[in-house]
Amino acid sequence: MTTQRGRPKKDRSGQDLFENAEDYLRAVVTGETIPDAVRVQAARTLIQYETARKRARVKSPSPAQLDKKSAADLERSNIEQFEAKAEKIRAKYRKRGKL
Repeated sequence: MTTQRGRPKKDRSGQDLFENAEDYLRAVVTGETIPDAVRVQAARTLIQYETARKRARVKSPSPAQLDKKSAADLERSNIEQFEAKAEKIRAKYRKRGKL
């Protein structure tokens, strides 16, 4: 003998079946089916997993390309630092009138 605990389960035998969550939500919105709060919430949660995300594919550079870019950036940075120091030295000697 089994005793039932808690509230009795809702009878869901007369509900329509749908292919996916989007179809169910569309049927609820258009009034084709009676909304059920549990099914609506479940469909809203599932819809993000059923539909493909529409965003552009990002092509990642290869490791060799990343290494080449970082080496070029480092070289550019070194040249900029060198030129800045050289300009300070030139300005110093211009003040003295030696250049």
